[in-house]
Amino acid sequence: MEISCKIKKSRRAKNICLRVGNDATAILTIPWWVSKEAGLRFLASKKNWLADKIRIKNEELRMHPVRTRVDYLKHKSQAERLVWGRLEHFNAFYNFNYNRVCIRDQKSRWGSCSIKRNLNFSYRIIFLPPELADYLIVHELCHLGEMNHSPRFWKLVEKTIPNYKLLRRKLLKNGNSY
Repeated sequence: MEISCKIKKSRRAKNICLRVGNDATAILTIPWWVSKEAGLRFLASKKNWLADKIRIKNEELRMHPVRTRVDYLKHKSQAERLVWGRLEHFNAFYNFNYNRVCIRDQKSRWGSCSIKRNLNFSYRIIFLPPELADYLIVHELCHLGEMNHSPRFWKLVEKTIPNYKLLRRKLLKNGNSY
C-alpha cells in the first residue's frame, strides 16, 4: 500500500510527530533542527502503524462522512423516513408520548431527548448498520421513560434490544460518544 504524507518543518515542534489527519492523510511534523532524511527514516519505521491508522480513519469516514450542508439537505428526508418508521415500530411496544421528532445536523451526538419530550437524531443515522440505527432510536425513545442512564433506563432498552451492550460498544467505538 502506497501512502502519501505531508511533511512539515516546525520551529515549535520538540519531537518528530506523525499523525493521521481528518481526511485520512498522513502528516509528518519535523522540528526545524532535525534533517528531512531523519524524518523520512522515522516515517519508514512507522509504516505499519501508519497504514493501520489510515485504514481505521478511512472506515470512520465511510461510517461518518464529512458533514456538509448539502449532505444534510440531501439525506434529511431519507433519515426522517427511517426514524419515523422505526419509532412507530418500537413505540408500539413502549407506548410513550413524545412531541416533536427532528432530524438535525448534530455535530457531537447521534441523538438526544429533551425535557420537553422532543426527540432529535443526526441525519447520519442512515449511514449506520440497521441494528445500530435501531439501538439509537430505542435509546432515545427510552429516555421518555427514564431521563437518565440508570439501571431502570437500561432495563427499558433491553426489552426490545437485548444485545444493547454490544451495540452500544460498537457505536462508541466508531468515534461518536453517546
